[in-house]
Amino acid sequence: MILRKLRTTIQFLIYKLSAKSSFKVHSPYVFKLYTDVILDRSPQPAFSRIEKQRSGLLRQRSLLETTDFGTGANKDNYKTRFRQVKNVTRYSSVSPKLGKLIYRLVKYAEPEEILEIGTAMGISTLYIASAAPESKIITMEGCAVIAEKARENFNHFRIQYIEIVMGNFDRLITKTVNKFNKLDFVLLDGNHRKEPTMDYFRQILPKLHPGSMVVIDDIHWSKGMEEAWNEIRKHEAVSVSIDLFRAGILLFKKDIAKENFVLRF
Repeated sequence: MILRKLRTTIQFLIYKLSAKSSFKVHSPYVFKLYTDVILDRSPQPAFSRIEKQRSGLLRQRSLLETTDFGTGANKDNYKTRFRQVKNVTRYSSVSPKLGKLIYRLVKYAEPEEILEIGTAMGISTLYIASAAPESKIITMEGCAVIAEKARENFNHFRIQYIEIVMGNFDRLITKTVNKFNKLDFVLLDGNHRKEPTMDYFRQILPKLHPGSMVVIDDIHWSKGMEEAWNEIRKHEAVSVSIDLFRAGILLFKKDIAKENFVLRF
């Protein structure tokens, strides 16, 4: 844990030294996306409601018997343990800054069909749903107990149209992706290891199109995630990749030059 935090700190310093401002973005499309969407700090009514819900969860000390199929399982197929609601919320949910960015990106992309891999307590899902109330949204969560807490949060917001797929992503990803005609927006925030992340990208790839947008969380969380990010961004289908350190954005437009941007956020 200490070594990972030290590595992340070093990678963040490297990012800060290499990240560019809008003045270095010469692509008109990416410049507009960066200045009008990524850097936008305009408040939205949904933000305070979602963050109020998060604050309530962060005060809950009740225990959940959780099942982890991802990094928390280490080399095992899965691991169960008891965790407080507040800790699941603190360590497994997107930050307010990233949640608001996801909201803005969804608003900008205007997606009809959305897949989220990694529901956690549903904070990121609430940001997505608030930005796209008419869209088809399927979110995947490995732990059924955590998924039920997310459902409680959706019900609190009176959101009934989100479908939650519960269980091991590796076993359910193909069937879940096949529920979509296309994928307009995808948030990958599940198993934070290289091979599963690469597999999820391969699974969604056939459903992506020139207007699709994919956001990958925690791209610098570990060496494996960085390797996955670097391989994915170089894929021939990816036209533009944007590294914001905490998350990466992938675009698939056909009419712009392939380029990787490391931008301040």
